[in-house]
Order: sequence, then structure tokens, then C-alpha cells
Amino acid sequence: MDSSSLKGIELGKLILTSGLLDSSWTKISEIQKSSSRGFKIYQEAKFTFVVFSAPPISRNGSYASASAPTPVPGPEPEAPNPFHFLCSETTPSFTLHTPAFELFNKYLPDFKSELLIDSEQMSYTSASSPVPDQDPESKVNNKTIPQLKLEFLESKKPVIITGAGLGGSVASLFTLWMLETVKPGQKFPLCITFGSPFVGDARLRQNLENSVSKSCFLHVADAAQTPITEGFKPFGTYLICNDQTECVCIEDPEAVMELLKGVNSDLVEDYGEILHRLNQSVLSMEDSGLMSDDLIKRMKERAEKKVRFDPFKKLNDMKILMAYLEWYKKVSRWDKNGYYDQYRLQIPTKAKANIKVEAFKKELNGYWTSVVEDAKKKPQSDISILKRRFLFAGNNYRRMIEPLDIAEYYRNCKTEYLETSSVEGGRSSHYVMLEKWFGNASIEPFRCENRDLSDLLTFDSCFWAEVEEALVVINEMKTHEGMTDEVSIAKLVKFEEYVWEMIGKREVSPEIFLEKSSFMKWWKQYKEISDSPSEFTNFMNTGKYESYGKPAWNSG
Repeated sequence: MDSSSLKGIELGKLILTSGLLDSSWTKISEIQKSSSRGFKIYQEAKFTFVVFSAPPISRNGSYASASAPTPVPGPEPEAPNPFHFLCSETTPSFTLHTPAFELFNKYLPDFKSELLIDSEQMSYTSASSPVPDQDPESKVNNKTIPQLKLEFLESKKPVIITGAGLGGSVASLFTLWMLETVKPGQKFPLCITFGSPFVGDARLRQNLENSVSKSCFLHVADAAQTPITEGFKPFGTYLICNDQTECVCIEDPEAVMELLKGVNSDLVEDYGEILHRLNQSVLSMEDSGLMSDDLIKRMKERAEKKVRFDPFKKLNDMKILMAYLEWYKKVSRWDKNGYYDQYRLQIPTKAKANIKVEAFKKELNGYWTSVVEDAKKKPQSDISILKRRFLFAGNNYRRMIEPLDIAEYYRNCKTEYLETSSVEGGRSSHYVMLEKWFGNASIEPFRCENRDLSDLLTFDSCFWAEVEEALVVINEMKTHEGMTDEVSIAKLVKFEEYVWEMIGKREVSPEIFLEKSSFMKWWKQYKEISDSPSEFTNFMNTGKYESYGKPAWNSG
């Protein structure tokens, strides 16, 4: 049995013994008997229940499961999408069950008002940092909606969001909506549904499959009565029962689809009777009569194929490899080359230690490519997990290793690294994503004037590609001796300004000024053709660069 099946069984047993299923169904029944529609919040000693009610699912009515799905694209300024954070880099859109989505939008204004009332009544200050507002217009009394959602979850007892039939589908959407601001270590809501149609298509299920959010859902379903929503897929844990007092708790979406018969019903099944009959001792695949041997075999085959990449297991190993390469960078200075040119020219170092640069680079690239590809599958809200735990490690990796990839690229007599696709050997998309995520985090680099920059990794990991292209321009000008090319001169001046800005910000490593570096090779040729004095040329001609990076150094 795979680990996800075990987790599903344990979740089912935990909730059965907690009494949450009975409590949820009792409150749903109360609302159904009153014929009220919408939602109601119950404050109890141990839990806060948010119960949703909806019209019954009808074969021929306006809430039929065959209704056209509602597309949900990524964030668009003209039409804010309440679920944009569930989109991923690889899956930027998905579709939702239209009846459930329409009711979600109908109930949303009143629910936001309840969040505000709750915020005003409590004397609680969240210890969490303010959450940036994704929609500038979504503010209530100067509080953003994400802040109100976080306050509601953090300031309350555990929140249970529940509903039956279409009301359960709406509860699922509200749970997803509430998850926008929840981060690991904070309180997650739990969604419990009874006999509810699926709410999202295969793309949404795939995004949630790679998210921590899927553990927030437990769907109780009568195998014979739960309506199947055509074109949609299940997500979360399913507690599936039949009329023979047999049940099974599973997370495998394909197995869920096989077990549910999908018979539409105008009325929500009486789950009170089903809950009364439930026997938790049958919550395993092998013991339940619902599971045929063939179904169990297919589940195990799918589990074996689904080998999850776990970046945490190898992160320390990658840090060790980085330490070796930092040593390589240090000893390369002994030859007055710098590690970029040492690797580009394939010069052995004078260090006694055997540093397998090529092998280490290959292993690091493979690891971080997998980390990025895995993160791209996650909903946008979950990428913050990567930022917190891997952001700095990934940024240091990019600044250390991409220059080596650039060195290899230009060693093979290629040009235009930044303009060349990764398929043809140009910049890899995983570097682009690591740089993007680090930039989005808005982390202000620490710049201390008294800091020695000897071991600094140049901030722009593509710096050496810019140097190589500047050398290409100079070589092209030399092949047409005596010819002044305004376009070429403009390119060189632009590069000079780029370098000077990095020097002023202390964002470039002092090793670029080593005697045999490609940068100094460029400078020696550039100063022969440059006839316009500047701060940069003065800095170089007067030898001030020799003191760059030392404590209390000033570019002026």
C-alpha cells in the first residue's frame, strides 16, 4: 500500500473518532429542515463550523451536472479571478463546475461581510506578517480580504467548512478560496462534504495533487448515489460507503471514479443513517468489500509509477557540492584567472584537492532543474514554500553555476547566450525561474561598506555573458580596422554603464579585476578605442579598481 493511501485511511479514522462527521451532518440537517439557502456560522467550544446549503441537484433543473463548465484563467487585471493562486506555471488555467461557481459568487459578498464583522468583534492581533493584497479593490475598512481570511483562520478554533450535495461543492470552493493566505505552520481549515459533485477539471486536480492543500478535504460519498460531474475529477480524500455497511478511505482519483456509480438524485442522501452504520475497522483497501483485487492492483501500479521528487532529502548534499565549488573559486584566484576563466580555458588549479567541477556542476544542475520543474506544477500560492526553504540556496546556486555554463557555451565558439533558446544550449529556463522567484520576493541585498567582497558571487549570474558579447563587439570592430561603427560603440558604452552601476552597488565580484580575466582582456582593448572619459574609465585608468571590494572602499 502506498503512503498516500495510508494517509487517507488515517485521516478517515481520525475524523470518524473525532465526531466531526456527525456534528457536520447534524448542522447540515438543521439548515435543510429550515429550507434556508446560503451559509451559517456555528461557534462551538472546540470548533467553528461554516455550513453551506444549496438547492438540490436536479437532472433537469438549472443546477444539472451537465451545465457548461466555467473557465478559470490566470490573474487578469480587468477581471480579477478569486482562484488565480491555484494556477501554476505549467497549468495557468482550469475549469470549475458552473452551478457551484455561480453559488460561490452569490454567497461571497455576504461571507466577506461576516469576515469583517468577526474581525471587528475580536480583540486579537495576528502575529503573522501582513499578506499582500492580490486585488487592489478587495478592501473592507482598510483591511484586505486576504488579511481578513487569515485573521478568521488564525483567531478561531479549528474551522470546519461543510455542506451536502451542491452545498458541499460550494463548501469546497470556499475552502480553496480561504487557502490563499495559509502558509505551512498556520491553521488550515478542514472541508467535509457529503454526496457532492466534483468541482474542478483534471487540470485543477493536477495542481492540487502537487499542493499541501489537498489534505484539507474529506468527501463522504455513497457509492450508488453521489452524482458524477461529467468532465470533472475528484481531489482530496474520499470516504466511500455502500448499503452493505462497507466503506473505504482512499485518495487515488482514478479509483474514486471507478467506485462511484454516479446516479443523480433530486434529494441529498440521508448520511445520518450511513454515519450511524459506519465501521472504521474496514478503512483499508484489503479489508473492504468495495475494493476488488483488480482495482487494488491498479492502484498499486499507479502508486509505483508516481515517484515523487523530494528536494529536501538531497539539499544538504547539494550544499556540500557548493562548498567544493566555492573552494574551486577561491583557489582559481591563485592563477590570477578567476574561476570563470579557469573553467573556460580548462586550466588545472594548483590546489591539491581533486575538485570534480564538471561532475559537481552536472549534479547541481540536475537537482535544481528538478526542484524548479516540481515547483512549477504547484499552485502559485505554494511556490512560497520553495521561496522560504530554497530561495537563498537556489540563488547562490544560480550565481555560482550559471557562469560555468556560460563559460562552456562560449568555449564552444557560440555567441548570444541570452538570446539563444535552452534547446540550442542557451540560458536554461530553470535559471530564469529561480531569478524570477528571488526577484519577486523583494529581498533587499545586504550591503555593508566594511564587508570584504573577496568571496562575493556576482549578483547578475549572466555577467560573463555580457562580457563575452562585449568582446565579440570589439573583435568585430578590429576586423574592420579604421572603421567606426556607431552601433558598436553604443553597445560598448552601454556595457560600460552596466558594469559601473554594479561596481557602485558592490554587486560584482573583485575577481573580475584579476590580471588574466576576460573582463580585463576586454578593458585593455576597450581603453584603446574609447575617447570619451567617464567615471568608469577614470576608475580603471587610475588603478582604483585594485582596492575594490576591500573594507571601507568607496567607488568615488
